[in-house]
Amino acid sequence: MQHKHLKSKETGKPKVFAVSNIIEFIEVALYFDQNVIFRGQTKEWPLVPSAGRDVDRSRVLENEKEILEEFKRESIPYIDFVPKNDWQWLALAQHNRLPTRLLDWTTNPLAALWFAVKDSAIEDSPAVVWAFRYKKSEAICDTSDPDLKSPFFIDETFLYFPEHVFPSIQAQSGAFTVHHREEKNPGLFPPFEQIFKNADLRLSKIEIASDSFPSIQYQLFRIGISPASLFPGLPGLAEKIRYDNILREDEFNA
Repeated sequence: MQHKHLKSKETGKPKVFAVSNIIEFIEVALYFDQNVIFRGQTKEWPLVPSAGRDVDRSRVLENEKEILEEFKRESIPYIDFVPKNDWQWLALAQHNRLPTRLLDWTTNPLAALWFAVKDSAIEDSPAVVWAFRYKKSEAICDTSDPDLKSPFFIDETFLYFPEHVFPSIQAQSGAFTVHHREEKNPGLFPPFEQIFKNADLRLSKIEIASDSFPSIQYQLFRIGISPASLFPGLPGLAEKIRYDNILREDEFNA
């Protein structure tokens, strides 16, 4: 089965929306059709996977696959499900904060919003939720496909919906973009926002005003978007209880 890569021949820049409360955000999110993934960021950083964010970290870039092999060997005692291939291993590793060529996305816009505003604003900069329109033919959903390349030998960026074997990824409606290295400079991953040219048709940016973070955090909590729902287990539950009982002073103005 052939999978289309995320690339086009048309030109344009991402559309930009600005919101200051959760109602405005929901109205913008409903603007998109159902084939959309979202990514929340506390600040507008380039859409580059963690393995390529610091070009001085040469060991990560040069030994990316070896790092995953080390994770495979040492993680077995701590996991209930053993991944069947490198695509699944990368999903598990990325979800546990190992530097990989994967970038986190979600099909749930409110989950993306939570990741965007869960921390304090950085230098009063707005948070950003990216929205990407994808085609179903571009998505990898079954990594048992014998014609599927290894994620370490791809020459284009792919969209990957991981099999539902990881509870937290499922709870977050998680998806990933799996990035390729630049042909002329294999030590770098091209930013996602630059790899296709019709960005005005497929990629949008929702900016969230920094002074609205506390009220949006509170509103998300009230409608059930919290660490307990996004990270099933005791750590998520503890964070939810902590937040529930230590309300910040400015949240009372929500």
